[in-house]
Amino acid sequence: MKLLLHICCAPCIAAPFRELAEHADVTGFFYNPNIHPLLEFRKRLRAVEVFQEQEKFPVIYHREYGLHDFLRRIGPDTPGRCAVCYKMRIDATAAAAHENGFDAFTTSLLFSRHQGHQTIKAIADEASRREGVEFYYTDLRHMVEESQAIARKRSLYRQQYCGCIFSEYERYAGRFKAEA
Repeated sequence: MKLLLHICCAPCIAAPFRELAEHADVTGFFYNPNIHPLLEFRKRLRAVEVFQEQEKFPVIYHREYGLHDFLRRIGPDTPGRCAVCYKMRIDATAAAAHENGFDAFTTSLLFSRHQGHQTIKAIADEASRREGVEFYYTDLRHMVEESQAIARKRSLYRQQYCGCIFSEYERYAGRFKAEA
C-alpha cells in the first residue's frame, strides 16, 4: 500500500513511522499553515527534514508559512479553531493523496493524546469519500513516550505547544502573570 502520511512534527512520527513503514510504502506530507510564529514553523520543518534524512523516506513539503490563510479560515471562532485546523490539513493531505496516486492517507495528529481523535476521524472519513482515497485509521497514541524518547535521543526539536498562536497562548498564559 502506498500511504501518504501528514506530518505535524517530527516527534509525533518518530516511533509510529517505523510501525507504518512495516505495512506500507510511506511518503510524508508536511503541510501545517497553523504553526506560529514563523521561527517555530521553521524549527518544526527542519526537524522533519532531519528525521527524513535519518530514515531515508520521501516527503512532500509545503514550505510556505500559512498563517494568513489559517487566520482567515478560522475567523473569529477561536473556540472551534481545532476542527477548522484539522480540516485544512486533512483535506490538503487527502487531495495530495488523490492527485499523486496514493492508496491511502493518514495523519500524525492521530498519534497525539492532545488531539480530538473522533473529530479527526470524522473529517478524514469525509475527505476520503470526497477524494476517493482510503483513510488509514490507526490509534498509535500508546507510542507517545517512545516517540519522545527517540526525539530526545536524536536531538530532534520538540515543541511545547500544538502549533497555533492560540495554543501557544493557552500553554503559557498562566505561567507569567503580570505583577501588580
